[in-house]
Amino acid sequence: MNNKQKNSDEDVTPIYAYAYFNVARNGEIHQLLQYDYYDPDEFYANLCHEENQKDFNDEIEKLWNNMENFLGEEKNYINNKKVVPKVVHVDIGHRGSQNLPYITWLIDFKGEFKTDRNSKNIYRTWTPKEKLEYDCHCIWHFPEGTKIKIKTSMSFEIINNLIILWARKSDFIGGDEEFTFILI
Repeated sequence: MNNKQKNSDEDVTPIYAYAYFNVARNGEIHQLLQYDYYDPDEFYANLCHEENQKDFNDEIEKLWNNMENFLGEEKNYINNKKVVPKVVHVDIGHRGSQNLPYITWLIDFKGEFKTDRNSKNIYRTWTPKEKLEYDCHCIWHFPEGTKIKIKTSMSFEIINNLIILWARKSDFIGGDEEFTFILI
């Protein structure tokens, strides 16, 4: 064991990101965002013990606030009206090893959708451009029968009412994205 203090997350490295968006007809969008990390000093494992409840709660609050700040840098619009994603829950867990933690954020936002059969809805977002340090994968799940078109810098596939997006380590992502969809 090294002599390094295990009270800092400075050596925690993201290794994978996954997001799942569920789009409801009433305009609600619910997101599950999950990052997997490599944590050689087991910083998060040490926080997850009962005797560290205050430190755990402080870290959850920090993660919550950091994500809220990141979301605040984004620009999100549904049908030209600004929408503001909000964190509603944060949790920390592990994938079978103390040095492989994951962090989960649940994020909600809502816009007004046009629901008549021929009306296009447009979701536009802007995020800062970045070079990925890890692979990522994302699924958008729309109501059955939705017709979808997309403009994005990520690789993607549309399968019926699903958009599956992905990017690999060293890819550049961010900037403008636009989803045009008709709810059937």
